[in-house]
Amino acid sequence: MTTKVFDKTLGKFDVVGIDPLGEKFDPNVHDAIFTIPVHDTIEHNHIGQVIQTGWKIGDRVLRAAKVGIVKKQEE
Repeated sequence: MTTKVFDKTLGKFDVVGIDPLGEKFDPNVHDAIFTIPVHDTIEHNHIGQVIQTGWKIGDRVLRAAKVGIVKKQEE
């Protein structure tokens, strides 16, 4: 309930959360913390795990989402 009220209040000021699981990695919006070697359903250079969601106001990033990225293993 508190989260709904908080999100609704922030939404009035055009502040939205960033939860990028499965999206292509973008260094302007995401902060890569670690890499994941292989994943069954998520492609190379896409986000496989979200550690901390981020926040945006309009197009400006307030806090980048901290994520783990799926990378192909080098042979």
